[in-house]
Amino acid sequence: MSNNLQKRSASDFVFIGLALFAMFFGAGNLIFPPDIGVRSGPDWFIGFLCFFIADAGLAVIGMLSMVKANGRIENVTGVIGKTPSTILATAVILCIGPGIAIPRTATVTYGLGLAPVFNIAADNKLALPIFSVVFFLIVLALTIKPTRVVDIVGKVLTPVLVVALLIMIVIGFVSPKGSISDPLPGTQTVQYGILNGYQTMDGMASLFFAIIVISAVYAKGYTSRKDSTSMTIKASVVAGILLFIVYGGLAYLGATTGTLWKSLVGIPVKSGGVDQAGLVINITNALMGKAGVIVLGIVVALACLTTAIGLTSATAEYFHKLSKGKLKYSHMVIAVCVFSAFICNLGLATILKIAVPILLLVYPIVVLLLVVTLFRRFINKQWAYKLAAIAALVVSAITVLGDTFDSLKESFAFIHKLPLDAYGFNWLIPTLIALVIGMIIPGPKLNEMLPAEIEGSESE
Repeated sequence: MSNNLQKRSASDFVFIGLALFAMFFGAGNLIFPPDIGVRSGPDWFIGFLCFFIADAGLAVIGMLSMVKANGRIENVTGVIGKTPSTILATAVILCIGPGIAIPRTATVTYGLGLAPVFNIAADNKLALPIFSVVFFLIVLALTIKPTRVVDIVGKVLTPVLVVALLIMIVIGFVSPKGSISDPLPGTQTVQYGILNGYQTMDGMASLFFAIIVISAVYAKGYTSRKDSTSMTIKASVVAGILLFIVYGGLAYLGATTGTLWKSLVGIPVKSGGVDQAGLVINITNALMGKAGVIVLGIVVALACLTTAIGLTSATAEYFHKLSKGKLKYSHMVIAVCVFSAFICNLGLATILKIAVPILLLVYPIVVLLLVVTLFRRFINKQWAYKLAAIAALVVSAITVLGDTFDSLKESFAFIHKLPLDAYGFNWLIPTLIALVIGMIIPGPKLNEMLPAEIEGSESE
């Protein structure tokens, strides 16, 4: 590393880490920890820790896997074959991009940020369409030049986001409005924390966020494999530390306002459980009043905006590369923003019904491929990856079909008797068994099927 790079190194990995934190810290990440705190009561730290491991833990694994794969998604997914790899990657980017996650950032910003602050009535038919246009125009302006994404997010938006969050957390620590009460009836703290962390899908998102971060690292002059790897790992550590502090603080706020929350009248409850968005608004109002609700609006807007920027950039870059440059990055950014604004106004509930099963179907395969990428040196048989992916897909498909269609629920009930089902990992044991079988079966070695060498050719 040159002397100039050494002098810039500290500030570079801090700002890149801030950007990465902001990309991961989306709407879901904001509403889950307080809910875990309320439900878990005195066990809030255990619930938070399980959430953190299942969310940030998988995200960090994803980042490390992508570093090992030279920032090339095909080096992670390519082990299952060229066509399945392309289908999987496209399904993932559509689901975490314009199909669900990006439109959701706009609707959550409106529901948690704009509507409560300005007291917009629920039956207002014009507010959301107007807001969505403005929101995605901002996303478009901040995403159209890919080289600026990380700098804009890391140096401008994220510091404001972090400060706003810390203000809320510090007030909650210094002047708690209630005491930590008993857990809500029926709460299984470990299970609930893991499930919520797992369902944020940050492990999946890391596959594409890593592309942005690694590109930014290269653009800043860290072109050797050693320097780029070191910079990306340091940035991931910064993001992980910030996520730990913020998640823990929000979970504590939920735990200390548990008594107050239970005594409030009119807290929204859906399907017998807590309305997480309503909970966040009420906790904030209890701690900081109207001013707090305004701060919450700022936090939500920034969290969702930074996530939308990251996902839009990742989606555009993916289709640009998939088309081998035929689809221009700028044109794809425009297309993603227009499509996301359209979906946002269709009603996200309908989209969720379609998208969530798809996410639950592909996520286990993604987690599998990210984890085994780290152990590629020891798992070198083509059949090991193919059989493991098939096993994960079959178990996930049966689970989704049984949970989605009442007519199949009884026939597929056996799938929920598999180990670790309560934690959302019923696919894990069958997948590991398939992996071992694949290692035994004679067949081609891994280097005979990869589209590019995993170790790459960058200069040391």
